[in-house]
Amino acid sequence: MYKLFSERIRNKDGEPEVFIYDDFPEPFRNQVFYIMEDVLDGIEWGNYYWDDLYNDFCREKGMKKNSGDSFEISKNNCETYITKCKNENLMDFIDFSFYMFNTEERNIDSLPHMRKGIAKEINVIVDKAVKELNYRFKQHNLGYEFVNGEVIRIDNKILHQEVIKPSLKLLYEEGFDGAEEEFRKAFEYRRKGDNKNAILEAGKAFESVMKTICDKKGYTYNKAKDTAKKLIEILESNNFYPAYMSSHMASLRTTLETGLPVVRNKKAGHGQGSVVTPISDEFAEYALNLAATNIVLLVGIYKKSSI
Repeated sequence: MYKLFSERIRNKDGEPEVFIYDDFPEPFRNQVFYIMEDVLDGIEWGNYYWDDLYNDFCREKGMKKNSGDSFEISKNNCETYITKCKNENLMDFIDFSFYMFNTEERNIDSLPHMRKGIAKEINVIVDKAVKELNYRFKQHNLGYEFVNGEVIRIDNKILHQEVIKPSLKLLYEEGFDGAEEEFRKAFEYRRKGDNKNAILEAGKAFESVMKTICDKKGYTYNKAKDTAKKLIEILESNNFYPAYMSSHMASLRTTLETGLPVVRNKKAGHGQGSVVTPISDEFAEYALNLAATNIVLLVGIYKKSSI
């Protein structure tokens, strides 16, 4: 029996391995608005936050606001924007809105006029909204997911599930704040198609992980001058790697030295001269995935050594 193309591009979980990034169908746009309604109309005093959401987003985008200051008008403005805006603007609005839900709304009971305990109810609502948003991305084969407070792009589902998400989780849990911020910036640049800066930030995150390990372990290094190659040598000389992994780490060191740092240095880390040098999506994806793999390994070793 012949397996159709639409079946061949699905993975073992039945999910698409070929994602769409720049075409958001009308049903998806409508569903995004319904999810937002569930949050802002479903919590106490939440309808008044339509004003805050709309006004704050207009300020961030540098847009003129439509006339009116009631939450009904702001709600209609949000719906109109979701329905009619360009694709990249829609992603900005989703990213901004769900960031606000994930931060501002979860802390709403800290305000003096709010009853205590409402945050627990809001957390349930926001968690449900995030879960549905990610389901709708998946439903429409859209290559995005809302993870740890922001929308990130998915280039390969298996790598995303097994490498990217664990690396972000480890960085957050183990207090690698600088590296986490840089790695998130890498995904933000990748989402916007700025592959050069995506590679730069991925390289920064990789180096920041090693510097943070040195800080936490008390290893001596030059914060201003030491590059990836030198930091790898410092970790090795301090026996950061388990002895039984020495042969494996020797191979890893070669990979690290000739992989991510070289991609970063040769493709994005220097001036391009008079001719614009494009960076392909494949290079950017490779940099992000390689950085994530290295981060999971290095932070995992650190976590185990700290127990």
